[in-house]
Amino acid sequence: MSEFDDLKKKIELTKNKNKINLSKNNNNTLGLAFRISTELVAAVFVATFIGYYLDKWLGTKPIFIIILFIVGVAAGIFNVVRSAKMINKG
Repeated sequence: MSEFDDLKKKIELTKNKNKINLSKNNNNTLGLAFRISTELVAAVFVATFIGYYLDKWLGTKPIFIIILFIVGVAAGIFNVVRSAKMINKG
């Protein structure tokens, strides 16, 4: 019976290790999702903010907001793609 008990203990230890690894993986995945979404939002926000103040300073209302909004979206998507490649790489 001792061999059976040893096997049972090993199985329980393996199950516990897997539970811990899964919870760490879920937290890591959530962190990466927040990081990627933050990069996208930050790029759009900063570019639009700069466009707003350029329009205010030059008196050309929606031109620079629209242009820099599009640039911010492009930069945000570029950052997301670059981050995704780095995540897949390593």
